[in-house]
Amino acid sequence: MRRFASLAFVLLMLPASVLAATVQIQIKGMNFHPAAVSVAPGTTVVWTNADAFGHTATSDTRLWDSGMLQPGQTFSHTFDKPGSYPYHCAVHPFMTGTVTVK
Repeated sequence: MRRFASLAFVLLMLPASVLAATVQIQIKGMNFHPAAVSVAPGTTVVWTNADAFGHTATSDTRLWDSGMLQPGQTFSHTFDKPGSYPYHCAVHPFMTGTVTVK
């Protein structure tokens, strides 16, 4: 019990950035899965290309651009400010998604 209390105290003392969440988005079948996510400020979103060819995760408002992600590659971006952040694949513009931070 004493060990648990010590661990709980340490976790409470860590900065929020250390405890920040991570959300995974898979790129497969010419889509983002899931295409829409809602996250808290400070969350890192990780896109993984699980498709057979290259894709990007590119902000519609130029806030981030993964560059070309080859199969198996990942890209991450941390969302700090509330808002709606639409994105697309620059190679396949019909592939779209949205990250909502609230």
